[in-house]
Amino acid sequence: MRTADAIVKLLIANDVEVVFGVPGDTSMIFHNAFEKHSEQIKYISCRDERHAAYMADTYARVSGKPGIVDVPSGGGLLYALPGLSEATSSSIPIICFSSDVPLSSEDTGALTELKQVELTKSITKWNTQIKLSSKVPQMIRKAFRVATAGRPGAVHISIPEDIHEHDYPFTDEDLSPANQKQLKSAPPLEEVEKVYELLSKSSRPIILAGGGVHLSGAYKELEQIAVNFSIPVGTSINGKGSIDERSPYSIGVIGVNGGTDETNNVVKEADFVLVLGSKLNNVTTVAKRIFSNFPTVVQVDISEDMLDLNIKTDLAIMSDIKSFLNELYLKMINKGHNKLDYTEWNKWHQSVVQEKFESAAKEVEKETNLVNPAKIIDLLDKHTEKNSLFVVDAGTQNPYMAAHFRIKNPGRRVVFDRGHGNLGYALSASIGAQFASPNSKVFSLFGDGSFAMSAGELETVSRLNLPIVFILLQNDSYGWIKKLHQLYYNERYIAVDFKQIDGAKIAEGFGIKSLKISSNEELEAGIKWAIHQNSPVFLDIIIERITDIIPPVTNWRADSKIDAKDREALTY
Repeated sequence: MRTADAIVKLLIANDVEVVFGVPGDTSMIFHNAFEKHSEQIKYISCRDERHAAYMADTYARVSGKPGIVDVPSGGGLLYALPGLSEATSSSIPIICFSSDVPLSSEDTGALTELKQVELTKSITKWNTQIKLSSKVPQMIRKAFRVATAGRPGAVHISIPEDIHEHDYPFTDEDLSPANQKQLKSAPPLEEVEKVYELLSKSSRPIILAGGGVHLSGAYKELEQIAVNFSIPVGTSINGKGSIDERSPYSIGVIGVNGGTDETNNVVKEADFVLVLGSKLNNVTTVAKRIFSNFPTVVQVDISEDMLDLNIKTDLAIMSDIKSFLNELYLKMINKGHNKLDYTEWNKWHQSVVQEKFESAAKEVEKETNLVNPAKIIDLLDKHTEKNSLFVVDAGTQNPYMAAHFRIKNPGRRVVFDRGHGNLGYALSASIGAQFASPNSKVFSLFGDGSFAMSAGELETVSRLNLPIVFILLQNDSYGWIKKLHQLYYNERYIAVDFKQIDGAKIAEGFGIKSLKISSNEELEAGIKWAIHQNSPVFLDIIIERITDIIPPVTNWRADSKIDAKDREALTY
């Protein structure tokens, strides 16, 4: 059997249903193998390797299975690097297969020759080049295990063209699936006891849920503790969706990006913070300011690398989040923790959260010359189903979505690329989301800076007739950077402005129905129209200039109220 055929059979055996990729000279044999098995595995031909990797990334985030991306040698792998790095930084399991020049062409200066393993070393959990066909089953098993175990991330396998072509007597056992049972570490029971002791001494406890709750799938476990013991839950932007945000125990997103004075103040007033799967970086902690009252901090994470990294904790526990919450719940039940009364604490925190949404409502009603971005998110909140999925690029739409949109069903219903905040992510990544959850309505939100970096994948969407709603929030600038210039560089702008484009006509050129919206009065009808289409649609929305609004970014809103000379930009 050709090695390429064996690899495809192994992918099928490991429950891989879809692969995102781009063809190339050195991958023709591999692609021939995919064609031979096309009834069992779907190959999505993309227009760019970077976007193929983004699709695999979001497929993994939404499905909970490793995303698979296939790229050709040399430049193909180079283009995929942003997607691999984003996945590793955000703890998302993806497996990248890159073809390579034949072993006989190594060190000859062959076209596309590149030291591919060395290239990806710093942005993957593990990578290798396969030089013997006999090693293929072992390496594929390892790839699935490493990508998903512990703190997940990207892995990379480089396969020379002549290895793809090589015939080898693979056995049925060789082609059997890997054991993909996730290796989860349970917490030491004595440390769970310590957590309970610290918690029982508190009168104002909260839980801060990060992206680790999604990775562990610990939604029911988190909810049962929050509801049964009346403990409020806030989330980082990556942890958004860990709890139903309409729940009386939901605080909402905290931190800089999408956090508000109200939600951050709840954390500041807490005397006990249980941190679940969060890096606690400066974006989440507002440069550590939300811990300025020195609460007791317990941090739980699957990776030792994250523990005690940014905030000095009172107790750090390396454990799977779901396993930890199960043990803590049992401990609290056995100890009769439900007898502790947090009524006044909850009453206060709920009043503060109510103030947040009252402020948001006023922001939605604010009159603007062009479309008010807060109004876009408000209408999506009102008119979308609870199983809808949103893929959101960095930029203006990001903090509005984090702060104002309420997740109606626990789960990763909103995807943010917060590893690097790459522009150009959301348009293509929404394709991965649609394949991961074909029965969900998928929405992709991005700015015009991002659109210019990803417009080619509209052809992919049109070709596949995916019913995604694309929403371009156009303000003729790299809005986030321009706002930094306005606030912190005396309104001296450079390299941030560009001409307005006709996004609607561009989408129509790809065969996608589109609508241009430039006033608040047109907005609701346009969003309703888009939601009810069964084919891809594109809303080109001209939003208020970034210099005339202040998105819900904590330090921006605070600094806009003080003299320019006293402002200090946040260090990430």
